[in-house]
Amino acid sequence: MDEAAPRRLWRRYEDLLAERPLLVKALTSFIGFAIGDVLTQCFIQRSRFSAFRLLRLASFGFLLHGPSSHYFYGALDARIPGTSASIVATKVAID
Repeated sequence: MDEAAPRRLWRRYEDLLAERPLLVKALTSFIGFAIGDVLTQCFIQRSRFSAFRLLRLASFGFLLHGPSSHYFYGALDARIPGTSASIVATKVAID
């Protein structure tokens, strides 16, 4: 992969995020929950792999975590605008 390819992928992700923020955040959460569960099942629990569990957790990310985070952080940014260190610390404390 050439050096420009990761930049192109990131730019495409940002474009999609601007065009369809709710869907992209839901899919990002789906992928994050899926990767987290695969790693947990394979390297931490080391029990029989459960595809049902993987689907259940990834679906939670897609249906609940992604959309609710989209609205929560949008409301938080609207009520506490800015990116200074103290503002970010306040947002992290609220989160």
